[in-house]
Amino acid sequence: MRNVRASLRHLLPLTLLLGLLGAPLLSQTFLRTLAPPAITAPSALVQKNSDPLGRATPRGTLTGFMAAAQVGNYDRAAEYLQLPRQETGIDSARVIGDLKALLDHAYVGRLGTVTDNPELTYDPHLDANHERIGEFSVNGKELPLLMVRVPDGNNGHIWLISWSTLSKAGELANDVRAHEVERRMPPALVHHTVLSIPLWVWLAFLLLIPVALLAGAAAVTLVSFPAWLLGRIKHRAAQWEVWANIRGPVLLFATAAAHAIGMRMITVPLLFREYYLRVQGTALLFAVAWLLWDFVTVWTRRMRRKVSAPEERGTLSLILLFHRVLKVLIVTAALLCVLYLAGFNLSAALAGLGIGGIAVALAAQKTIENLFGGISILTDRVMRVGDLCRVGDTVGKVEDIGLRSTRIRTFDRGLISVPNGTLAAANVENLSARDKLRIFAIVSLSQSTSRVQIEAVLAEVGAMLREHPQVESTSCWIRLARLGTGSIDLEMHAYVLTYEYSEFINVRQDILLRVMQIVESCGTSLASTTPIINVAGAPFANTTEATEARAMGSGQR
Repeated sequence: MRNVRASLRHLLPLTLLLGLLGAPLLSQTFLRTLAPPAITAPSALVQKNSDPLGRATPRGTLTGFMAAAQVGNYDRAAEYLQLPRQETGIDSARVIGDLKALLDHAYVGRLGTVTDNPELTYDPHLDANHERIGEFSVNGKELPLLMVRVPDGNNGHIWLISWSTLSKAGELANDVRAHEVERRMPPALVHHTVLSIPLWVWLAFLLLIPVALLAGAAAVTLVSFPAWLLGRIKHRAAQWEVWANIRGPVLLFATAAAHAIGMRMITVPLLFREYYLRVQGTALLFAVAWLLWDFVTVWTRRMRRKVSAPEERGTLSLILLFHRVLKVLIVTAALLCVLYLAGFNLSAALAGLGIGGIAVALAAQKTIENLFGGISILTDRVMRVGDLCRVGDTVGKVEDIGLRSTRIRTFDRGLISVPNGTLAAANVENLSARDKLRIFAIVSLSQSTSRVQIEAVLAEVGAMLREHPQVESTSCWIRLARLGTGSIDLEMHAYVLTYEYSEFINVRQDILLRVMQIVESCGTSLASTTPIINVAGAPFANTTEATEARAMGSGQR
């Protein structure tokens, strides 16, 4: 409950701010986007195909009529109706009022779903040049909303609301007025308007915000208690952590849904209904973006706890990169959706983003190549921090795997930075990935060693290798390899059961010392190199040896 109250304290000012500022802003934007287009060029082609009142399409006609009727401009609103000129005694103001009442309280559909195609769609069940764009429904009675396409006198065509609908609108309008909420309200709230919307609609909109907030908080509380209880019973703190982080967006989503239900119970004008749906869509979109944002935050936090080891710093860099990229994508997608809901055309914006992306990709080609190379190294796990690797002619220990380059410390203690793009295309040998390390040595015995001694050395060294606790007994061997001019060579092969190089060199040292002991115990010795003695006056083998000797002699003097 304490967390819910904290969420309420933070969310109430935000919701009120969105309600007070977002609705008028989006409503004005909506009216501007739906306003009839004006002729800005004197071109004959524009005058032929465009109408100054925006009647070139059914949506433009219906929107223009609602905008004019909403502000009380009945003369302009009559321009959107097919009123018979030969009949007299028609009260155009009454017709306009009846049609507006039906559109506000009985129209089934949305302005945004009305076709924006200027061409006629043929329907065999309708009269010539007529098209159905919706219907009115009052107490089980239905009336189709028809439009007719007529010539405009300039070799073009315009759309008007058909007289066949207007002539039957009066009866349904009387049924609507009998059940209007406005008839039970003070006249001041009905006749006073803000942005051409009655004052009572704005008051209902604002008063429903705290009511919806309380309803949403109650719904979140009902869901929070079982989630908390389940987490305590099963000792799953991670699940409760996820719920604690997403409680805010869930509260906003529930509040928006409760407010929409309340507004649906109140019959509001069609235009207000249209931009209210846009505000409602913005609130829901914000809730979804907030929910995704929190999911990414929780996922990043949990992954960072799993890769806390120093050798996983490269993976941590990759996680943080994905964290930032996902959040940028969430914000970008949310902003584009908000602009779309506000009525902006996103084609130019998306095209600009595409061209800008191509330009950035060309300018930062190497950087992007290294970035994707780093991602490839980290995801494929070719190497990790602390591994001993060979890259080309370079052998060393990996100290850091970044998003642009990888740093390798060589045996000479030099630090080499290799671009990830180059590293991804090179042949990388991970020496630390070996499950066992190989010993291969040539044991050179003196030429005076007898056959019996050689066989004894082979037998005892072989037994020593097979009995050594850190040597793989099934693959070790020692064999007589060659009879040289200065020594008798034995080849020894064995696998040490370790992948740590420091432990390997200790085992290798122990094995070589044991070999020396066995050789001595068998009564022989290792072959020694024969020193070269130059007798005075003897010629050198070649001029190079003579030059080196003269240099050494001059240096001694």
